[in-house]
Amino acid sequence: MKKKTRYVILGLLRDEAMTGYELKNCIDLRMSFFWQESYGQIYPELNLMLKEGLLESHEDNESNNRGKIIYSITESGKHIFNEWMTEEYEKDTVRSEALLKFFLADDINKSDVIHHLEKYYNQNNELLELYERFHESLKGLEDKH
Repeated sequence: MKKKTRYVILGLLRDEAMTGYELKNCIDLRMSFFWQESYGQIYPELNLMLKEGLLESHEDNESNNRGKIIYSITESGKHIFNEWMTEEYEKDTVRSEALLKFFLADDINKSDVIHHLEKYYNQNNELLELYERFHESLKGLEDKH
């Protein structure tokens, strides 16, 4: 299974240059309901992609005492991203500890399962609200996405 972190980074940097911190925030805010990346995945991949010539970086010294490193995509990076977009996607997998507990539960765990079901229900209601807000925010952007 091919690592996808680089394609997330390349895809986001097509729109605007960002720091690693900004990339992580963007992933967390815009993609959290279907994709996650950690700082431990993002920063090593940024360094590797710089070495491969898929990204460029420069230091922004104006924002504070310590310069931020801002990354932007190169033409080579755009090419790699576009190639990946033509490939068939791999089988999606879903892991859910809650569903695993429901599946493996028995009468001994009944009160625990009821508690977990209530929590699962509430989490999914919150997720539904997030999807509905996301859907509303996309109205009028059909051409872009």
